[in-house]
Amino acid sequence: MKIKKSLITKSILSILVFALLFNFILAQNGNVGRSQKQNLNYKHSIDTSPISPLIDIYGIHYNYHFTDQDELIVGLGYMRIGYDFGNTNSVALIVGYRRYLWEKLHIEYQLWPSYDEFYESNEDKYYPSYDLWNEFRLGYQFDFKLFEMPFYASIQWPFGFGLYASNKPESFKEHEEENRFFYHVPLIFLGYRF
Repeated sequence: MKIKKSLITKSILSILVFALLFNFILAQNGNVGRSQKQNLNYKHSIDTSPISPLIDIYGIHYNYHFTDQDELIVGLGYMRIGYDFGNTNSVALIVGYRRYLWEKLHIEYQLWPSYDEFYESNEDKYYPSYDLWNEFRLGYQFDFKLFEMPFYASIQWPFGFGLYASNKPESFKEHEEENRFFYHVPLIFLGYRF
């Protein structure tokens, strides 16, 4: 599937508008411009996405800062994505790595090994499967305090594709051939540092 220029343009514009708006809000509180090293006061964080119900992909991440610029990610995920011909029912582990390039600008890589029960509605049948998904992300984080507690918002633009599926129904295979790569409008995560 070819990436449409209009989707890319809308995604980039969405990220920029949200970043500028959030930057303006944080500037009012004097929280903009904090360096990455200041966040190492908090080596741990937990985050999740408030937009998960809109895309039917849920995840919760535990993140561990082990250097100024490097962070490990582990978590749990669930996907229930509907199609005309059925849906996925996938429970996954999340393993990832985040590298900060400049201030809060980062790249990230995640692997999602999962157990999936594909439901094929034309056959009215479930197909148990083991899957492996991977995803690359480009993002930026904004720190803020709420009730004097350290929170952050992260905007990320994902791009990924499936690496392996053990027992995928034919209708899902055909769909994947036409839609091999997935990408979304920017994702938003809210997190707490400790």
